[in-house]
Amino acid sequence: MMEVSTHTTSTLSRSNSRTSSNSELEKELNDLDLSGSAHNKSNTLKKRISSSRTPAKKAKRIRFFRNGDKFYPGSTIPVSVERYRSFDSLTEDLTRLFEDSVTLTGAIRAIYTLDGKKVEKVDDLEDGKSYVCSCNNEGFKRIEYNVSNSTSTKNPNRLSRIIRPLSPVKNGGSNGGTPLKEIDSVVHPRIVTLIRNGVKPRKILRLLLNKRNSPTYEHVLTAITQCVKLDTGCVRKVFTVAGVPVHRLSQFFEEDDVFFAYGNERVGANDFELEAEESKAIQAHRKTLRSSTTRTGPKPKMPVKSHNDTFVCVDESLLNGSIHPDSLPLELQAKYTLGSVIGDGNFAVVLKLKDKQKNTEYALKIIDKSKCSGKDHYLAAEIRVMKKLNHPYIIQLVHDIETMKNMYLVLELVRGGDLFDAITRVTRFSENQSKIMMKHLASAMSYLHSLSIVHRDIKPENLLVELDSDGNVVLLKLGDFGLACEVTEPLLSICGTPTYVAPEILMESGYGVKIDVWAAGIILYILLCGFPPFVSPDNQQEQLFDAILNGYFDFPAPYWNNIGDSVRDLIINMLQSDPELRFSSEDILDHPWLTSDIMDDTRDPNGVVIEESCGPLETVMGIPITTQ
Repeated sequence: MMEVSTHTTSTLSRSNSRTSSNSELEKELNDLDLSGSAHNKSNTLKKRISSSRTPAKKAKRIRFFRNGDKFYPGSTIPVSVERYRSFDSLTEDLTRLFEDSVTLTGAIRAIYTLDGKKVEKVDDLEDGKSYVCSCNNEGFKRIEYNVSNSTSTKNPNRLSRIIRPLSPVKNGGSNGGTPLKEIDSVVHPRIVTLIRNGVKPRKILRLLLNKRNSPTYEHVLTAITQCVKLDTGCVRKVFTVAGVPVHRLSQFFEEDDVFFAYGNERVGANDFELEAEESKAIQAHRKTLRSSTTRTGPKPKMPVKSHNDTFVCVDESLLNGSIHPDSLPLELQAKYTLGSVIGDGNFAVVLKLKDKQKNTEYALKIIDKSKCSGKDHYLAAEIRVMKKLNHPYIIQLVHDIETMKNMYLVLELVRGGDLFDAITRVTRFSENQSKIMMKHLASAMSYLHSLSIVHRDIKPENLLVELDSDGNVVLLKLGDFGLACEVTEPLLSICGTPTYVAPEILMESGYGVKIDVWAAGIILYILLCGFPPFVSPDNQQEQLFDAILNGYFDFPAPYWNNIGDSVRDLIINMLQSDPELRFSSEDILDHPWLTSDIMDDTRDPNGVVIEESCGPLETVMGIPITTQ
């Protein structure tokens, strides 16, 4: 009888201990104040954690942000190895917690430190620190996350909610009251001019608005606050240049593009009267869509075609003679049938291959490693980057084999030639054809940039096109990744091709992925008129660089007479000298010229037919090769 009583007492003691521990954990979760919009998810999370065993030690308080979302204030939860026996169990709970607060593209798969280091184990998380959650294969996005509030204080997100709006809710709503469907129809990338309230002449600033920083009215106010930095704090009131109050998100994307920014201070009667100096500053930032200039004299020329010298490393005997199938690695012999040499560019040899089972044609590029002295790092970087890529508008690396003597690359075969040759033959393309090519290029760039990869050598020679039976471009693919690299901090090395080089590269001030957007803007300009926006009259490189750094270009008659304003606006925004104001690759895809089916091109809407006398071409990795 005594033994039973002792056992019962012991059991009750353990039960009371567990109940007490669970109550403490419930209190701890309440004190942490999980993100308000995720309250229901946090209740589920509490139940799940409460049913687990009593932790051996106090849990770490960890704050988690959504990758690339500088507006989301983060959510703080207790984390311990007792509660999360595996890394996957933690990411599962984070997915549930986040999905009602932010827009997720999939389940959370990775966690990074704020400086981009990947976290592999729950044990690696440090108490009181902040981390970034990433979905699927997203690369870490290095932005300024809202880490100003300490995670050790009660209700760490409360201040964040006051000064920063939450990200738009996933299922159609937002804290600004603007449904996501309306956001898609209203918000498009544009640069606005802001007049900072203060003593005249007031400070004039510019800000790029897009779907990333302007999904709600409150987000726009936050972005303006960060830009103008009022002495009185947050921007509370915004007016058009005519003095009309701005109360709706859509007003930021209508005809007006100049706004006054105020805090809680009173608006004066003459505040909306601009001084001459203020008007001059505003006009200095504006570029007219319709140039009043007429270019006389000879038409500017395209630059001389540059050859890819990444691989100055091919055995000359391969160029002068045939290659026997027995000389290939056994793995290639077993899988592919070797065809003829289809290309003998300056520095590479390319052969046709056919998959024996799939009957699919590929291209084989053979590189002699002994000739790669001093350039082997380019080859290694290209292969490393291409192995990560899988996109319909990027040349696919199918197979790579390295032997003692050679490197063998099996690549996707693209028929049609490179874009430089196409431009040389037709001079200029219609808006319709240019739109197809720019959509494909922007899509490829957006994919690369989402992985924090910058190409660094986007030019017509590295863009490969496929044509239909009428000679119209139906597909564009990006190739040649010899200069591509991952961006973890501002890059300083000077590289690229002079005509397409961005000003920040020349200034050696540090650059990132937006140099690719600049190069794409140069290409779009060329597609429509047949010559680049920045040229040197005497064909001197220094003069060209001065023109690029100056940033001035126009749309001279008669070459731009029949080209619409919408595409001109896109070019202007792609060629902004300030990278902060320059469109991103996603902004290009969101621009009305690419999203609208309406064409204002008065020339042939079906594009330009390439002369058949030029003959079809096949191209691989940017090397033009004639069909055998």
